Amino acid sequence: MAKAATKEKKVKPEAPRPRSDAYVMMLFITFLAITTGAALMYFDFAGTKEAGIGEDEGYGNRVPPKEPVPTLPKLGESIKMAEPPPEPKKDPEPMPEPKKDPEPEPKKDGM
Repeated sequence: MAKAATKEKKVKPEAPRPRSDAYVMMLFITFLAITTGAALMYFDFAGTKEAGIGEDEGYGNRVPPKEPVPTLPKLGESIKMAEPPPEPKKDPEPMPEPKKDPEPEPKKDGM
């Protein structure tokens, strides 16, 4: 016991409390952006007609088109080739040759 009575209690010095820095603010802004984007995507998908705000049906309430989707031919099947383009029409007569300029007359020396 004598040993225990002589020991002094070691007190840790108080460290400064950590403060919020720029990264915490960026985390908060990112959280707001994600939640706002998710809400806007939901409203775009659901439309405003059900909420009684407008006449937009939204994407969730639309019926998909019933036209068939084009597909590629399966392996081994023949491929239909497109018809060749029609041949150009031939001119009935070829274009005439351009006329040559007349040769200049030789100059006469008067001296």
